[in-house]
Amino acid sequence: MPRKPRLFVPRCMYHVMSRGIDGMDIFRSDQDRQQFLLLLWKYLDETRMKCYAWSLMPNHYHLVIRNSELPLVKLMKPLNSCYAGYYNSIYKRRGYLFQDRFKSIATQEQRYIEEMVRYVHLNPVRAGICKNIDELDHYAWCGHSAIMGYAQYKFQDTKSVLDRFGKNLQQSRIGYRNYLVEALKENSDRDPDSFFRKNTQGGICKENPSRWVIGDTEFVKNALKSDIARRIRIRRYAVEKHDIEKVSVVISKELRIKPIELIQPRKKDASAKGRKILAYVCHRKLEIPVIEIAGFLKVGGTAVSMMLKEGERLYKKTGLTLFD
Repeated sequence: MPRKPRLFVPRCMYHVMSRGIDGMDIFRSDQDRQQFLLLLWKYLDETRMKCYAWSLMPNHYHLVIRNSELPLVKLMKPLNSCYAGYYNSIYKRRGYLFQDRFKSIATQEQRYIEEMVRYVHLNPVRAGICKNIDELDHYAWCGHSAIMGYAQYKFQDTKSVLDRFGKNLQQSRIGYRNYLVEALKENSDRDPDSFFRKNTQGGICKENPSRWVIGDTEFVKNALKSDIARRIRIRRYAVEKHDIEKVSVVISKELRIKPIELIQPRKKDASAKGRKILAYVCHRKLEIPVIEIAGFLKVGGTAVSMMLKEGERLYKKTGLTLFD
């Protein structure tokens, strides 16, 4: 039976978890953990997604991610694949490292993000890796230490979390930490799935965990509607056989330049502007892989990734509505 497609909601918060196959440990050393975080940083930057919370457990990991205009899989697939390659090379093994697909739950930010962050950051205490909240404050492999100011991870957005708990940094950290302590005293949030089922008003797709979404009725309705619209749009582009070359023709016509000029490495003319818009449209609108765009433009994948943000700005500034 083919796998059902994942729910995709642009710029949405997700709780993500990935577990080792058959419960095996996926992190055996601090070197493993450091390598995973380097890869996470790399792919967060390439996809323009943000990480609000994370914890690395021996046989699984948790993330709280806000995606961009790209599906979450654009981050998770290379992250898990590259880490599995590293792991298999280091430990001289073959085969799959992760159990099935990663699990993800789309979440209404205004109602549940604090619960998500708290659950993820309390995992080391729940599992007995840290004896208490004081040890968690200084635990290196969880985002809690960064929020409390004892560590710094460039890929982690601590400000967006702290802004929810107070008007200044000191007040925010106290409020956030008390929020975690409260959960430990009440012995709550042990089972996130039960929490989500109990608290969601809009409902979740119980028969298909890969499409879970929690929030009020309106949020769930809009999330499903947006996801369906995207699938129809991508399917239409596939039927119409929109590839990079066709996109380049459309963009060059809009910018009144020749298509050949889009593959000429100039920096300050319409062709440079067109290249950035081309990269943005192909990757964000049509979900064409970066490597294919790089091959067409005759540049490296990193160069394409750097074009995307500026390409989005130029696309909106120019007033284009191509492939919307």
